[in-house]
Amino acid sequence: MEIWKMFNNSGIAFKLRFYILTGIILIFSSIMVIDYQASRKILMKTVRQNASNLALSTVNSIENVLTAAEKIPENLTPILENIHFIEAEIEQFMKPIVENNSEVFGCCIAFEPYGYYPDQLYFAPYYYKEGDSIKQKNLGNDSYQYFYHDWYQTPKSLGKPVWTEPYFDENGGGIVMATYSVPFYSGQGINRKLKGIVTVDIDLSWLETLIDSINIIENGYAILISKRGTFLTHPMDSLIMNESIFSLAEQFNRPDLRQLGKSMIGGETGFIKHKPLAGHGNDWLYYTGLPSSGWSLGIFFPEEELFADLHTLFITLMMLAIGGIILIFIVITVISKRITKPIEELAATSVKFGTGNFDIVLPPIKNNDEIGMLTNSFEMMRKELKNYMQNLEETTAAKNKIESELKIAHDIQQGIIPKIFPPFPDREDVDLFAILDPAREVGGDLYDFFFLDDNNLVFAIGDVSGKGVPASLFMAITRTLLRAKAIAGKTVSEIVSEINIELCTDNDNAMFVTFFLGIINLETGDLEFCNAGHNYPYILRKNCVIEKLHHTHGTPLGLFDTIKYKSANVRLDKSETIVLYTDGIPEAMDVKQELMGDKRFEDLLNSLCSEKSPKDVTNKLLEATRTFALGAEQSDDITILVLTYYLNKVNKNNNEKYVDIRNKVDDILKVESFIEQLCDEWGIKFGEMHKINLAMEEVISNIINYGYNDEEEHIINIKASFSKDVLKITIEDDAKAFNPLDHKDTDNMDKPIEEREIGGLGIFFIKKMMDRVEYRHESNHNILIIEKMILTPKQKK
Repeated sequence: MEIWKMFNNSGIAFKLRFYILTGIILIFSSIMVIDYQASRKILMKTVRQNASNLALSTVNSIENVLTAAEKIPENLTPILENIHFIEAEIEQFMKPIVENNSEVFGCCIAFEPYGYYPDQLYFAPYYYKEGDSIKQKNLGNDSYQYFYHDWYQTPKSLGKPVWTEPYFDENGGGIVMATYSVPFYSGQGINRKLKGIVTVDIDLSWLETLIDSINIIENGYAILISKRGTFLTHPMDSLIMNESIFSLAEQFNRPDLRQLGKSMIGGETGFIKHKPLAGHGNDWLYYTGLPSSGWSLGIFFPEEELFADLHTLFITLMMLAIGGIILIFIVITVISKRITKPIEELAATSVKFGTGNFDIVLPPIKNNDEIGMLTNSFEMMRKELKNYMQNLEETTAAKNKIESELKIAHDIQQGIIPKIFPPFPDREDVDLFAILDPAREVGGDLYDFFFLDDNNLVFAIGDVSGKGVPASLFMAITRTLLRAKAIAGKTVSEIVSEINIELCTDNDNAMFVTFFLGIINLETGDLEFCNAGHNYPYILRKNCVIEKLHHTHGTPLGLFDTIKYKSANVRLDKSETIVLYTDGIPEAMDVKQELMGDKRFEDLLNSLCSEKSPKDVTNKLLEATRTFALGAEQSDDITILVLTYYLNKVNKNNNEKYVDIRNKVDDILKVESFIEQLCDEWGIKFGEMHKINLAMEEVISNIINYGYNDEEEHIINIKASFSKDVLKITIEDDAKAFNPLDHKDTDNMDKPIEEREIGGLGIFFIKKMMDRVEYRHESNHNILIIEKMILTPKQKK
């Protein structure tokens, strides 16, 4: 007990010594691992050296055979170049060559066509072994034109001796062999020309015996490949002369095997880890080239067998180490329990700190060691945290108040700009849509639009320097000045100049606003505009042509009060659209800090040239910008204003008029305006006009409310004609098929309302108010024709 008491009252330094002792034991185990790695490296170095010696010995054995075979044709060529032998003499020196050289299977002197006998195309006497005897035959015939084969063509083309790729010679020896070919010539200097090729064939069957004799641990093996990668020897007989290292690389999709093949046929020497085609584990491969033939020898050592003894030793040592560690761990656990108990009590108390309980009492201090000092520190921290949380609550309340005020400021700012769309539902010559998306609670972008009179529409967009509350206040001032200065009779340049003078007054903070102001005459489509340092707008012309308005008529507003702003004019044709925007779009950044840029923006506008309405264009521009910047914080306010000019949709033909409406309830007003206009022009009385309007309202309401099963926008075509006292109106739509003439007329008009059947009253009125009603369904369209007999005042006269 005294020992434990002394240990508990001791300082952290003493306890640290105890843990260092444990660390030493762990370091000892680590040294074992490091020693294992060092032993592995030494073993690998030894294996590489042994493999190198083994490979060199094997290569020398093969080279001795090949070198001896090379000397035969090389010694014959000088003699054949200087002496012309008759056939009998050729047999006298060629037959002994084959007979007296055990490594030679056959020998041939192949002359150029007509090179030996002027009247004989082929002459290639070939002497070869067959059993215990020496046979002779002439290789040349129409089915075996020897001068086109590799063993003849290659040395002829290169002008030097070469070893051919091993092959199965069906016309020579009928065995797998390799041929060493040496060219010989006649004449000297410029008169020197090829006379023929001397060859010697060696039987390669001895190679497999030689390679198999290499002693490579238990499951190691060696291979020999030709200079084209073909297997000359391999433990799998099916691969010999049938496959190459490259065909196996292609078959098993092994790029590493293809690279190995390139290194081997390139004559390189290496020692690498290699994954076999079958089985598990890895091999170590030593490979080197044969200088004379270009072949390559590879020796494979299974990794598992190489390190088997080393692995067994390591596992034994590790088991001993693990046993020691477990014993030490038990001792440390018992001791640390006593050491860490005060810390655990202190930790449990700190968890309650995390829940916000700063009135909790800390555990009593039993010892004056480092844990006692830590407990005192926790007590001081508890008091400080309690004070800090009180201050934080006050700060949070103040922050919430500021955020609430900013929310109110945001709502006020959004209330300044028009947000009801469509803004002019009773007009068919123009449509407009706009959106403002601030980067913060409040921003400095603005847009506005309003009519000066029935035909002139004012629209504007601006971007105030800076962000936040100051920019929003400057934006509100700019919008107010626009409404005050834009009055009928003033030009665009005059309005902008007057706004600029007002903004420069008492502008101590040097704030400014880029500004674009336009006034469009809706009768002609003429647009007068002024660009005060704002982004260039785009016009979406017919046939998807994008036009950029490269006009700047002065600096941004609020900088210099002496500037006189100018203006420019452009005309919009029917269904053409102008797009205004702030720099929040082209300067939008993605997560890589890359700007969207003008090029992407113009490509985006090109893709939107076929959109039906300003709302679609605006929403898709905003959606594309947000998609581009997905994951990045919005860096600037985004404002878009899109205006489409439609001209007057009513046909000016005196006898026929047209109007197209959408399947929207608001467009019923357009129908009423259309009927009033044509009745006034054709002199139809008010009473008749009222009946026509009632009938048309009933027809269009039924189509809009009950004809469509989707939320898509559809177009309803209306055509009116007046001829020979008959007003004819044709309504065509793509709603679901419905024939109102099939509906039974109501017969309960005299009954009280509560006793009448539901439905049919509207169709009943149409039939009663019109003189003729016709329906047909063609090409998935409903076509309803209503006619009214009318005698106009003009006709009465």
